[in-house]
Amino acid sequence: MKASSTDLQLLEDLFAAPTANWRRFIDRYASTVIQVVQHARQSQKWTLTQKDADAVVVATFERLAENDLEILRRFDTSGSFTTFLTVAARRIVIQELQDRGAEQRIQTALKDDSARRLQIPGSAA
Repeated sequence: MKASSTDLQLLEDLFAAPTANWRRFIDRYASTVIQVVQHARQSQKWTLTQKDADAVVVATFERLAENDLEILRRFDTSGSFTTFLTVAARRIVIQELQDRGAEQRIQTALKDDSARRLQIPGSAA
């Protein structure tokens, strides 16, 4: 399926004036990115609070904006932009969730190690 004229016009406007059109882009595609996050949470069995899920959505848009919209500029206009965005967002979301999971495991390990080191000698573990 080919990209809609609305999608193409928004991308053209975004590339020409990113600051002026970024809010329009977010308004149009936030629901797509939110759905990707929700699907990843469910299919990958990630346990995230709503606050964490919102942070992943924000991080996804931040990644899409990096390097002068580099990811978005890769879009081949002969295809569906929604499909392109879904795939790009899924890759970003999975990486973000993996990074957050690794960070949580590290924090848990540090906390467990600190608790173990703070035990009074001879006390029950």
